[in-house]
Amino acid sequence: MLEIDDAGGGCFIGPEVLVIHRLETKEAWYLMIPPSVVKRVEYATTLLKKAFRDLGVTKEEPVRLCRGEIFDPFQKYLEERQYQVVREKVSASTDQLAETKFMDILHSYGFPRELALEQRNYHDFYEMVAFWYYSCKQRKKGIRKARLQPPYRARRIAQKYPHLFRLIFAEEAAG
Repeated sequence: MLEIDDAGGGCFIGPEVLVIHRLETKEAWYLMIPPSVVKRVEYATTLLKKAFRDLGVTKEEPVRLCRGEIFDPFQKYLEERQYQVVREKVSASTDQLAETKFMDILHSYGFPRELALEQRNYHDFYEMVAFWYYSCKQRKKGIRKARLQPPYRARRIAQKYPHLFRLIFAEEAAG
């Protein structure tokens, strides 16, 4: 069975990660939606169609799609071609692959490894990312998503108290 999941779609920085995971062999393929893409659903559908062709996925292999709206057109595409599609929560292993890849990307930008998503509380986590982003002395170019605005409150607070957040993130990094 193939499972397909996404991660990072709600974060205002970084690409959105799509993972195709073959459960039986534990193979995983990653697809990225660049931050500059505004029409992410269409882009994801194009990426997934190409990946299915490149991987030679047959109609006999069941496909489990995450419930996120990003996969709606791809589900329709698969069903029109008589693929076996199930739309439900993916396994923990597939979810972990997507989330880990997205976190690796955030860490490559300098986001502290000590700060992590807890109990799937994306709102608070993305706000923490915003505090970090706005407290950086030099922001990385090209990592902000064109389609999302950063959390307003985080931006205003970090701009008002930049030294405080630099200290907090330095302490987190130091342990």
